[in-house]
Amino acid sequence: MSDVIVKVLLPVDHDTREMAMASPNKVRAVVYPARDLPAATAAWKATLGTGPAWESPDYVGFMADNGVEVGLSRLPWFDHPLVFWSVENIEDAQRGLLASGAVALGEIADGSMAELGTAPITNGDAETGIVSVPGRRLAVVKNPDGTLIGLMQDLPTAW
Repeated sequence: MSDVIVKVLLPVDHDTREMAMASPNKVRAVVYPARDLPAATAAWKATLGTGPAWESPDYVGFMADNGVEVGLSRLPWFDHPLVFWSVENIEDAQRGLLASGAVALGEIADGSMAELGTAPITNGDAETGIVSVPGRRLAVVKNPDGTLIGLMQDLPTAW
């Protein structure tokens, strides 16, 4: 586990409830790149023994028995699986990681991720890179060692 995650998961001041509430507290989702989304969907359906919980042209999500979402994305955000940690307050969690040396990323015109300030952000908040989608807010930061950390804040929905 990276030092940044350890620092955020285990704040030095154990009396600081605000930091604990903002910290990543469990793996919420693992998103895999899937350039051929129909083929990847069929493979994961066979692997998990169940169909997708939701589908869109760019994303398919399965719910594993343990409550972790297995996502498939055809967007070129990344070329390897990306783990999203559940947080109660995405802004506070992102701020904590940035204070530990991480860099915020945002989605740019070609659908890939770039460090904020290096290219115009086309999806999400230009200042933070945080993206709002139905039922959740998402952010991605790059650790000082180059690894990516996803943050996910679930929101109440009135489906």
